[in-house]
Amino acid sequence: MPKSKKNSTAKQADSSKKSTAKAVKTVVAKKASAKKASVKKPAAKKPVAKKATATKKPVVAKKASATKKASATKKPVAAKKASATKKTAPAVKVEEKSAPAVTKADQALPEVSPEPANKIPPTGVANLPEIDLQEMFEAGCHFGHKIAKWHPKMAPYIYGSEGGSHIFDLEKTAEQLDIACQGFYDLAKEGKSLLMIGTKRSARDIVKEAATEMGCFYIVSRWMGGLLTNFNQLQKSIQRMSDIETGLESGKFDKYTKYERLQLDKEKTRLERFFIGLKGLKGKPDCIFVIDPEQEKIVVKEAFSEGVELIAIADSNADPRKINIIIPANDDTSKSVQYIVQRLKNAYNAGKVASK
Repeated sequence: MPKSKKNSTAKQADSSKKSTAKAVKTVVAKKASAKKASVKKPAAKKPVAKKATATKKPVVAKKASATKKASATKKPVAAKKASATKKTAPAVKVEEKSAPAVTKADQALPEVSPEPANKIPPTGVANLPEIDLQEMFEAGCHFGHKIAKWHPKMAPYIYGSEGGSHIFDLEKTAEQLDIACQGFYDLAKEGKSLLMIGTKRSARDIVKEAATEMGCFYIVSRWMGGLLTNFNQLQKSIQRMSDIETGLESGKFDKYTKYERLQLDKEKTRLERFFIGLKGLKGKPDCIFVIDPEQEKIVVKEAFSEGVELIAIADSNADPRKINIIIPANDDTSKSVQYIVQRLKNAYNAGKVASK
């Protein structure tokens, strides 16, 4: 091929390459401009965001100022409350020191002297010391039951209330105790029979010990219904207990089999549980002494129906209408019961000495 043709073909190839390169550049430039246009679109939104932030800043500032104002306004209120509590504090102390409010139950109570005498002289029982109210107070004889449980008929013996419970007038308690001591003294002097009943745990041992020393009858387990109203039938059980005891001691039952003697021993144990303190009782007792007539309601009912004299340590919840001689005092604690029973025992023993 000649050189002129080669040069022309080379020139054509270079021109075609240049034209394609220009076309590619234009296409790339168009794409770049399109990308720039797409990138610039979000940039138009920036002023809107700036406006939003610009508008929100004053709101936050307003809220902060509002909270500051609220806190500023609350401080004086707290200060007022603190000052109010400081001013009312002395009034609370005065209420604590003041006497308890008078209830409806206390309105029916009689007026008694706030300062009773220290000692009450006896009414005629020989060789007995005067009743010391301080000793009765230390024994807890003045404590009654809750106000809600009281019996209105006990109002004459109640001094007032404290801590929701009634308080007995120890001066009147001492007067009634002295009358009861006179009754015990007369019973022993005249040789009449006395039955002492104390089935409460706080009184069982006290009653049993005192009755054993006095030589009178007692019940500390459970009252057998009908002992007064159906005495003839229950007397057979008392006699049966005595017969088994004497038979076992004398050897009368030695001829019995071992099983039969064992059954007799069991029967004796069962009867002694209820009648051990009634051994030798030939008839109805002339007088019955009861601790807590509310717990021994059957005893009170039978004694009232049979006309048997009744002396009782009664708390503020008891009904005194069926009791001949009432000792208004705390019948729940052993210390109070011990004090009263001890004085009654001394009066009874003094009557036994006077009868000789």
